Amino acid sequence: MKSLEIVSKNTYLELTNPSPCHLNKNDISSASNTDKETTLNWLNRKIETMNLKFHYFLTLSFYRGTDNPIYQYLDNKHIKNVILDYFYPNNKPKDKIRLWFFIERHKLSKKLHVHILMEGVNGLNWLSKNNRKIILHKKTLLNVIANDYCIDDLITEGLTNHLKSWVNKLGQGKKSTKFKEIGNKCKRVNYINKSLDFHNLDFDGWEHIDYENSDL
Repeated sequence: MKSLEIVSKNTYLELTNPSPCHLNKNDISSASNTDKETTLNWLNRKIETMNLKFHYFLTLSFYRGTDNPIYQYLDNKHIKNVILDYFYPNNKPKDKIRLWFFIERHKLSKKLHVHILMEGVNGLNWLSKNNRKIILHKKTLLNVIANDYCIDDLITEGLTNHLKSWVNKLGQGKKSTKFKEIGNKCKRVNYINKSLDFHNLDFDGWEHIDYENSDL
C-alpha cells in the first residue's frame, strides 16, 4: 500500500510539474500569436515579391457544405477552374489572374466556407477580346443602356451568375456569393488568417490555407 501511495504521489508531482519540453497554456497562446504574425508576414511578402495585384475579395458559402478540409480542397480546384473559364473561355494565357484560397469553419455548424483573394482584369480589354456568354439581370442591362454602370459591377455580377451555374453547392441565394473590393491588403490578409488567433487556438486552423490551389 505504501509503495502504491509513493507511486501516486510521484505521478501527481510529474503531472503538476511538467517537463520543460511541454508547453503550458500561456506558452501555447504566445506561440500561436507569434506563428500567426509569421504567417501574415510571409503572405504579405509574397504579395510584394510576386507583384500580386489583388482586386477582389470573394466569399463563397455553401448550402451543401462540408466539414472536411480535404473535400473542400477538391471543390476549390473546381471553383478555380470555373473562375478561370469565365475570364478565359478558350485558351488560358500565361499571365492569367492569380487567386488565393482560404477556408474557414463556421462557429455553429462547423461547416466550411471559402474566402478568395483574386486579381482583376482590364474590363474593356476583356469584353472586347473574350467571346463568352454573360448572364446579367434586367436592371443591370438598363443601367448599361443608360450609361450608368461600373465595369467592375458588370464583371462581378456575370461571374456571380457563372459560379452559381457551375458550382452546384452554392445555391441561388444572395448570401452564397459576396464580392468586395480588396481594400487594404494587409488588413484583408489579417482578417482571413483569424483562425490563427491565440484566443481561438484550433490546430485545424493550420489547414485554412489551400496551398495546392492558391498561386503561391
